[in-house]
Amino acid sequence: MSSKFYSEALLYRDYAVEQRRWMHMHPEKSHCEIETTAHIRTELDKLNVPYKAVGKNITIGEIRGNGEGPIIALRADIDALEISEKNDVSYKSVNPGLMHACGHDAHAAALLTAARVLLSHRNEFSGTVRLIFQPAEEHGEGALQVVQTGLLNDVEAFFGIHVRAMMPVGKIALKSGPVMGGANSLKIKLTGSSGHGGRPHQAIDTIAAGVEIVQGLQQIVSRELDPVDPAVISVCQFHAGTRDNIIAGEASISGTVRVLHERTRKYIEEAVPRIVRNIASAHRVSAETECEFATSILENSPVLQPYVERAAAAVLSSEAIIESTPELGTEDFSVYGKLAPAYFAFVGAGGTSPHHSDTFNIDEESIVISAALHTSFVFEYLAKE
Repeated sequence: MSSKFYSEALLYRDYAVEQRRWMHMHPEKSHCEIETTAHIRTELDKLNVPYKAVGKNITIGEIRGNGEGPIIALRADIDALEISEKNDVSYKSVNPGLMHACGHDAHAAALLTAARVLLSHRNEFSGTVRLIFQPAEEHGEGALQVVQTGLLNDVEAFFGIHVRAMMPVGKIALKSGPVMGGANSLKIKLTGSSGHGGRPHQAIDTIAAGVEIVQGLQQIVSRELDPVDPAVISVCQFHAGTRDNIIAGEASISGTVRVLHERTRKYIEEAVPRIVRNIASAHRVSAETECEFATSILENSPVLQPYVERAAAAVLSSEAIIESTPELGTEDFSVYGKLAPAYFAFVGAGGTSPHHSDTFNIDEESIVISAALHTSFVFEYLAKE
């Protein structure tokens, strides 16, 4: 870890940790990142970094280099989750029922730290770096809101980082192509007729139909899709019934579909209503089904792959780079890829608890590495010959 940018980011380690811990203590849920955004804007003011403020929770900073050149953007998400934290630490969340359990506090702190390093070297590159502090990633809506401002239409490359729990600190995971899943929402409403629990022949039971539908949906993945084509259909809610002796005349089922390829999404979108319709018909139940697009597949641009590989090797070493394993979690960073080539890297953050856990925490060295990686990518892409 001897690179110039890593060494300089290390000089700001106390700042990076301070910023991360402040944000960790003050988590805010998606669309409500008011205090967090105000804090970020205050920090940018201190650094004399100009920014565009859109509403109360979108901030896009700008650092201009020495002369004209490409415009690129670095992104950090800033929202937290509706989780009650169980960590016994001095910087534990002070907002009841809310917690930074996915690392977005580290992302924002890393980008602020990267801004400090970039400011020290702004005469060494030509072009402009935009700093995106994005709300509402957890709802899958924030990136689209940022794009809809029109403030990024001239950006020619996007770069983002996610700290990865339980991956060793000092490792950076990279891969071109699909790296995170796309999602569809799943909603099913069943209508039969209620009746006495002791006289089932006088009712049309939506629970019996719903149970078979849940099982039938799993057969799409296990028996209709190529077994090497990743996909998940997860039923996460099933609501029916009002008391123990009344057969439920209505039921609702909901969940999520995850895929890594658009061809798989299309197949599942057609298969789900077929399965639901036919099973419901067999039970004399009427059914309404939705399997609608929710988020895009996150695909890393092969054009940016060599830049990111060189940036990562410069920060750590080529031995520190590992191949990222595609996963079926979603990331709305994928939206930026509709505007220009985009790349999303994963930085090892250690720890023993997974993302979205009430005991999630990170090794704060990962913030320094992330800040250095942001900076190194900028120079790989924009530095003068």
